[in-house]
Amino acid sequence: MPGRLTFGEVVERGGVRDHASRVTRDVIRRSNEAAAEDARVHLYVLSCDTCAATKACCGYVVTAYLYEAIPVAARLVRERRDTPALRKRLRDAAARMEAVGAGHVGPCVFLDAAERCTIHDDRPAVCGTHLVSSPAERCARPGGEVTAIAAPLLETVPPATAVAIAEELGLAPIGTQYFGMLPRMVLLCLEAWARPDYVRFLATHGRAAAERIAQLLERDRA
Repeated sequence: MPGRLTFGEVVERGGVRDHASRVTRDVIRRSNEAAAEDARVHLYVLSCDTCAATKACCGYVVTAYLYEAIPVAARLVRERRDTPALRKRLRDAAARMEAVGAGHVGPCVFLDAAERCTIHDDRPAVCGTHLVSSPAERCARPGGEVTAIAAPLLETVPPATAVAIAEELGLAPIGTQYFGMLPRMVLLCLEAWARPDYVRFLATHGRAAAERIAQLLERDRA
């Protein structure tokens, strides 16, 4: 329970990690199946299936709910990849995204030297459901004209899950969702992992992360 167990203990012992991972993987699977069926019916090809182009698509702004960051953080802890150097990279990447917004372009923190995703099985839904039918080479350069495939379920399932898992964790209401840039949310999970006061910690920093997103959206609309 909050106040006695750490965030990591609640996540692992309470089954929160498994719940979060299961929902995200299901959204990705069902969305990809729907896209594949639509491609079959309308006779087009999903370029992502055989993509060997430079992974510029893994260099744009990626947002995530806190619950989507939990399996990523758990994986990093489990694989002993949670280091001061990684936390700095996450912090720097988050700051750049929050400063630039949609104009941000830079390699994802979780790509390895061969441009392979090192958290692939635990990636957030926005990564797993981002598909295109235009030539893969267009995705390899920022600003390339791509034909994106709409992902069903993405507008309804994640918000509902965010509420449910926040309740499981006993998180404090912050007037919005626990939502922010992917590197920021993963960093918050890692920073909260060993803390028994994670409810207060995440409320303070989770609200700040969500406010940064809101400010970016407001700036883009202006």
